[in-house]
Amino acid sequence: MMGVLREKALALAEEITKLEEYSKFLECERALKEDEVAQRLLVDFQQKQQEFVAKQMSGEFDQDLMNEITEIQSKLSARESVVNFIDAYNRLLTTLAEVLDLIGERIKVNIAEVYRR
Repeated sequence: MMGVLREKALALAEEITKLEEYSKFLECERALKEDEVAQRLLVDFQQKQQEFVAKQMSGEFDQDLMNEITEIQSKLSARESVVNFIDAYNRLLTTLAEVLDLIGERIKVNIAEVYRR
């Protein structure tokens, strides 16, 4: 029984790879990876965010570091590659959520609700 289900799941995955949302996501992901400025900003953002969290865990709030993080976020938000990637990613997630909702309706299980717990 699991073999048939696995085959159908793979067929569904294959169909998803044919979607415009999926190809647009891959295109935007590639453009983001090729954007050296955005990549440097993302690395810097992640490092500063980790540093901020570490300080917060030790009871320290670093306003200067928070300002740096906010500034990097603004720069990232201004990069076309970042904006396009986030948009494409959200569109793909919406499509995948619709597929999960359809499956959930059919089997009478609210999949999204189960995952929230």
